[in-house]
Amino acid sequence: MTPLSAEHHPDCYPSEPAEALAFFRKAFALSPDSELPSAPPGTSLLGIITPHIDFRVSLRAYATAFRPLLEEPLADTYIILGVGHRSPLEWNFDRRDYITPLGHVVCAKELVDNLAAEVEPVRHFAPEAHTGEHSIEFALLWLQALHRLHPSKTTKEFRFVPLLCSGLHSHIEGVSEWDDLHDFHRLTRALATILQKTSDREKVRIIVSIDGCHLGPRFHHPFRVTPALLKATAGWEEKLWACAAQGNARTFLDWFRNEGNDRYFDGVGALALFLAAGAGKFSIQRTFYEQWFTERDASAVTFSSGRLLALSSL
Repeated sequence: MTPLSAEHHPDCYPSEPAEALAFFRKAFALSPDSELPSAPPGTSLLGIITPHIDFRVSLRAYATAFRPLLEEPLADTYIILGVGHRSPLEWNFDRRDYITPLGHVVCAKELVDNLAAEVEPVRHFAPEAHTGEHSIEFALLWLQALHRLHPSKTTKEFRFVPLLCSGLHSHIEGVSEWDDLHDFHRLTRALATILQKTSDREKVRIIVSIDGCHLGPRFHHPFRVTPALLKATAGWEEKLWACAAQGNARTFLDWFRNEGNDRYFDGVGALALFLAAGAGKFSIQRTFYEQWFTERDASAVTFSSGRLLALSSL
């Protein structure tokens, strides 16, 4: 099976391995430990929330996202919950390895099969959507850099599971009810089982690779973004992340259902999947927020970084 190859270099990051590693080493320095909020008491780290915005927009957001993993033992496997920007499926797996300027990453095919087995595998693989999908590529690059720059000074390879997630539009729009989300519930149970079986010797972490709101003419809105709209959007997202911090997937999805997703928040399915796998025992702490406004088209994208937390050790 031919591996996928990273496609977003040299524009977003260097193509030469030594230059690429130096790029990420410098990027990590943009978010020192002193600027990272402390995790809430009584929680343990399960993973992180990272943006997948173009690196040239905000390396600091990425550094803030991945820095908590520098303070923990390195994991063996990362389940990356990305966004299917071009996927025809609600939940889309892939079994291929990945090659980037920082090396070869092996796909954890048995875990892919364990997850996909719960949701009729024939309906959950659309390989073409994974080609060039930056929500997976960008996360993998940061993980490769993390494993080379970790304070332990040990060289440790890792494996990954790529899953492209939908926005659960049918539920948000009121077409399908919570109990009708059969594949969603099967996946959450399978993900919970994998996390429960994780041992200290073979650590699995979750990477939720998302962006936030997409506003303005560039995203086919019939309005231009104004300072007032950016302020209102920041308030809207404060409420959203406060809802996510409660750890209840159904409450989180119902919030979107009541509010709508007219701001095109990118990551509903990935966040809901993580929260549902915890059955009320997982939480989310946002650690960084930024709005990227482009004056030439009066449009904006927002993005956040954060911690994925367990309320007690699994």
